[in-house]
Formats: sequence, C-alpha cells, structure tokens
Amino acid sequence: MLQWHAMTHRMIQESPLSHFPQERLSLLRELGSLADEGGMSLYLVGGVVRDLLLKRENWDLDVSVEGDGIAFARLVADHYGAGVAVFERFATARLSFPDGLKLDIATTRRESYAQPAVLPTVRPASIEDDLSRRDFTFNAMALRLNSKHFGRLLDPYGGKRDLRARTIRVLHAGSFQDDPTRVFRAIRFEQRFGFRLERITSRLLVKAASMNLIQRLSGPRLRNEILLLLAEHDPVHAIARLTRLKLLRFIHRSLSCTKKVKRVVTAVPKTLAWWTRRFPDSVIDRPIIYLMALLTESRPAVSAGVIRRLALSRRQAKNVSAGGSRLNRAIRQLTSKDIVRPSQVYHILADLPDEALVLLLAKQGNVQHRKRLNLLKRHLVVYMKNKVIETALTGQDLQAMGLQPGPQYRTILGKLLDARIDGVVATEADERAFVRNRLDLVACDT
Repeated sequence: MLQWHAMTHRMIQESPLSHFPQERLSLLRELGSLADEGGMSLYLVGGVVRDLLLKRENWDLDVSVEGDGIAFARLVADHYGAGVAVFERFATARLSFPDGLKLDIATTRRESYAQPAVLPTVRPASIEDDLSRRDFTFNAMALRLNSKHFGRLLDPYGGKRDLRARTIRVLHAGSFQDDPTRVFRAIRFEQRFGFRLERITSRLLVKAASMNLIQRLSGPRLRNEILLLLAEHDPVHAIARLTRLKLLRFIHRSLSCTKKVKRVVTAVPKTLAWWTRRFPDSVIDRPIIYLMALLTESRPAVSAGVIRRLALSRRQAKNVSAGGSRLNRAIRQLTSKDIVRPSQVYHILADLPDEALVLLLAKQGNVQHRKRLNLLKRHLVVYMKNKVIETALTGQDLQAMGLQPGPQYRTILGKLLDARIDGVVATEADERAFVRNRLDLVACDT
C-alpha cells in the first residue's frame, strides 16, 4: 500500500503531458494556437487530466473554451476537415476527424439545478466556475493549451492533493443531490483506482443512497451509469458495494444479490476470460452479462421490469430475456447422458446470444460443478464450431429434384443440417444422395 502511494506521488510530480502520445500532443498545441488567434483561453479538461497525472492511458480529448465553444468547434472542423455535431442546449460540439479521432469541445459554463436529479440549466462562465460544477476534486482540474501557458495545471479545488491521498471528494455538500448519478460514479472510481471516499463524502453518499433521489433519474441516465459501472475491468466488488448500499432497488425493487446470485456474479470474470481466449472473434456485451448474472434468480416479470426501467435497447433486452428459464433448461439438457450428437447440442443452444452462453458457464462456475462445467465447455466448443454451418442445398434445389413445395421442405432441410453437423454428409453430392434416399423411403412408405 505504501509503495503504491509513493508511486502515485512520483507520477503526479512529473509534467502532466510528458506521457501523452506525440501526435495527440501536436494536435493540442495546434488547437492552442487556433485559440490564440481567436483571443480565447483553451483548456484540456475531464478524466484525461486526472489519468495523465496518474500515468494511466486515456487519450479521450475533451477541451473547454472560455468564449464561444461552438464557434471554436466550427473553426477547428473547417481547419481539419472534420465532421461536427452541435448540442446547443449544453453549448458543446463533437468533432469527428478523418482518422477516426473524436474531440469534444465545450463552452466553459456554470450549471444550476431547478430540482434534484434533473438535467441542469447552463450558462457561460469562467473556467473556475466550469470546474466547480464537476463531480469530484480529481476531475476538477484543467491543463491550459494556449501557447504561452501550454501544459500549465489549473487545480483550484485540490484535485492533485486528493490524488496523492488516493481520496474521492465531492466539491460541495449538495453534489449527490444535484446529480444522483454521482453515487454510481463514486463507486466506480473507488473500485477502479482502489481509492477511498473522504469521510464527509462517504457520509453524503450513504445519505443520498438512503433517499429516493435516484428513483427520479430517467431510464437512459440510470442505464448509462449502471452499464459504465458494469463495464469496469472487474466490477464484482462494485456490485458488492451496490448491494451493501441497497442501491439495486433502484434498478428493480425485487432485485437482490442472494448467495446464489453472488456465486454466479463472482464466476463471470473467470468465465469471460476463458470465453475470450477460446472464441476471440466473439463480440461480447460484457456489462449486459453482469446484469444478466444479477437477474439469474429473478422471475421473468422482474427481468421485464429491469428492461423497462433501464430503457434497454432491443438487443440488450433480448440478451437479458435469454438469461431466464430457457438457460436453466439448456443446462439440464446438456448435462444429461442422453446428449451424444453435435446436432442435439446445436438444437438446445440455437439462437441463444453469446452473452447467454457465457452466463450458462458462469452458473456452473464453482468447484462442486467442475465436471459439469467441463462438459458444458466441451459442448460449447462443439456448438460454436457448428453454429455457422449451412447446407449446400436450398429449397430451390429440392424443387429441382422433383419435390413439391410445402412444409416438408423445412423438415428435410432440417434433417440435412443435422446430418451436416453430425458429419454424416460433407459435400453437396452427399447432401443430394441423402435427400434422394429420404425421398425413396417416403415413396416406399406410400
């Protein structure tokens, strides 16, 4: 612990921009020169400043302008041939550069909240006012980008001090009430950095968690914070923190982390690591898997309620719904001694999203179920190999072979796919022989 603390202290003594990639550093200097020409003060702001001080990789670029941020964004877009999307309400713009780089440009602003948990009203202000509206002190720092003062750190609220002390501190007593999403952000940073909540901040967070302010958040705002928290490298401890603070009730009043749910959640990181090694081309929605794990013992009505509360996308909703009774049935079937053919495995798992397959393994991820877990892994390897298999013949080929169109097409093509998966047929010629044989059998029966 002391060694880590000393390392953190050394990191933040260095020049904040000393470890920035050269091409990004050159861009920032050019942006500073453009701001000089327009008579504006320009600052690098946000989590990137914090992470530069901690020497953590974070090359997101967020800059704030004392002046007309949208006008400056259009100037930069014209200069570099970048696309620009403007958000007038918050006086911000997002630039998309030809090389794929994203750059957020905002007018420095002050925020006021008409009532807790609603989006704020904003108006232009100084950089000091802009930093005062941030969530925590270590996120309330800025680096000057104008040529004369390039790289100078602006730290009016002691963010650098709190980084040294590995402490999370809000800027004012009403912070969590103004924006309850900060409760989830505090937990996320606490677990990511191994920091601790400052004493008063901790008390304010517990108080905010005990109130119903979070219930006032819109579905999209709550979803974004929950999924960001679950997207952390290993969110198991953060989920435990949510449980202790009784915050899961804001996702659904019946959602709880029972011992069985906790076992599944705890098994997800190891299961995900195995899946990623075994199937590197599989694109997995990691946060959704953890949400599915939290719902592993919930009734379908609870899952449906979570989908509505978080305003999940259609794909996310499909994944969450797939983690229910069908998955439990699949586990029972796949661990049965009657499952011997690859085509049987295929039919049990067909159409389940990969996220559900990861959860299937996590539900068996303990010592007591080691043999069943290994069996399921073997079945999944077989399934992932075979789920992309298609028959060479189509309905048009069956018609050309003299079979009248009808429901029997689906039956024959289904049997043909099973034969492909089981290795009974391997070529188009094999498939034609297989179909003719079945047609001959049908003819004999009639």
